[in-house]
Amino acid sequence: MRRPLSSYPVPETEYFERVLRHDPNSLTQLIAATSAGLPPVRDLAAQGLSLYAPWALLDVAWVSLARGRDGRPAATSQDLRQILDLFLALDDPVTREPEGMKRWEGYLQRATHHQGPWQEDAYAQLSRSIALLGQTSYPDDADDPLEVILPGWDHDLLGCSLADYLGIVHLVWACATTHPNPRRRGRFALDWYPVADYDQFDGLRSSAQVKAVLNRHFVTTKKRLRAAFPAGHDPLLRRYTHNPLRSSPLVGGVPGGYLVPVPAAVLGKGTPLGLYYTGGDNRSEWGKAFTNDVGRLFERYVGRQLDLLPDAEVHPEVSVKISKNATKKTIDFFVVFPDLVLLVEVKSTLPGEQLRLGGTDFTTLFPPSLKKAFEQINRSVDLLRSGKHPELADIPADRRMIGMVVTAETFHQINTPEHRVALPDTEIPVMVTSIAELEDAVTITSTSLAELLCAADDAGVAYLRPLFPQYEFLEHNTVLEQGWSAIPFARPRRPRTQDVAAAEPVSGPEHRS
Repeated sequence: MRRPLSSYPVPETEYFERVLRHDPNSLTQLIAATSAGLPPVRDLAAQGLSLYAPWALLDVAWVSLARGRDGRPAATSQDLRQILDLFLALDDPVTREPEGMKRWEGYLQRATHHQGPWQEDAYAQLSRSIALLGQTSYPDDADDPLEVILPGWDHDLLGCSLADYLGIVHLVWACATTHPNPRRRGRFALDWYPVADYDQFDGLRSSAQVKAVLNRHFVTTKKRLRAAFPAGHDPLLRRYTHNPLRSSPLVGGVPGGYLVPVPAAVLGKGTPLGLYYTGGDNRSEWGKAFTNDVGRLFERYVGRQLDLLPDAEVHPEVSVKISKNATKKTIDFFVVFPDLVLLVEVKSTLPGEQLRLGGTDFTTLFPPSLKKAFEQINRSVDLLRSGKHPELADIPADRRMIGMVVTAETFHQINTPEHRVALPDTEIPVMVTSIAELEDAVTITSTSLAELLCAADDAGVAYLRPLFPQYEFLEHNTVLEQGWSAIPFARPRRPRTQDVAAAEPVSGPEHRS
């Protein structure tokens, strides 16, 4: 990493003073224009652009819009570079803590959970949203039926279909980053698109309808940001907390259409996590019911991914009778390979705020559901190895066994020894795997996933992704491709009734090939 020009650590007051030296309209427009032309996060360092990370740019925009005053001097590219240099050198709790492993554990938790979401594959995230919430079936006669994610739920929550919502996400992002007119990059205006372009949506037919969805879910103003800026915040942690421009990435009330300070933040609105917070907001009438439904669908979605494995039989959860009046459920899936049984438990739980801010008491910071997942794997191993339960007759008990807990979001460092001591001991090796990692793993072609799992276990590696470069994979995950094909402006274009001379971005965010 480039050595900062500023002496570390920089107090937040000095950073604020430098940001607020400039007119917020000027500074945020410069941020938007700069951000629109940047490569993906993973390529910033190679191009000498590490300073221009999206999380840094978005923080500068947040501070400027919420605390800045109009009429101050305009900002230049050199000003922005100096501000970002100060951001990079901002003080952190790590400077106040005693030397030792826990000091650096906390820092790594903050850094990885703060920066990690920006580095997720945008194609996979958007595809997963519709594949999970729009294309994963759930039986009407299930013992635990869905409560609110029922036909028409998306119109009630989003104001349009899920596909059209993701189409808006894609359209705004693509316009802000690739518009043929460079002056329009970093911005979005509905009047740039003729009415005929709306035939790419499934149900939206006018700019007024699209505007209603944008204003409901995407747009904020300087006034709102100013009112919501945290009072009495911790200057060492504020930048790691939720930035409201993540949940409202468009700024209204400025000349020339909506300002899009960091276009990558728009993509975040269409991810499963973005939708999870939209529907699961405690202030909404759905709240907990929505998040519970997402969890139910997520389990079945993981099953769809496992079904892509060509050399394995996937057996769902089984209720095992353990006494005359009692039964126990096994883990969610047994994946039977010729030489391995993979025991999969699915948890849609997310890292909590205290964990993301660098808390190191993992015994209290890990969600209870994660601990239950490990206990469930242990119970299932015991039931299987006992040989007493005919319900498990189709699952071999004499093969090597490995456990996997699949989570909806990444728990960074969770498989390291320092973290695992806070989780129950297990009779078999168990790794915690995010759904993003699993989506790639099931497309392996040059070997079996079973061999990859065994190789990781033999090497003492609890993550699969570092081993991926050694193998070949399918070009696409078919479940994700099905999701992608349903998104307007991203899917293959439908025949047009007339030629329209418009800037119509149809290519998607770069994804793994």
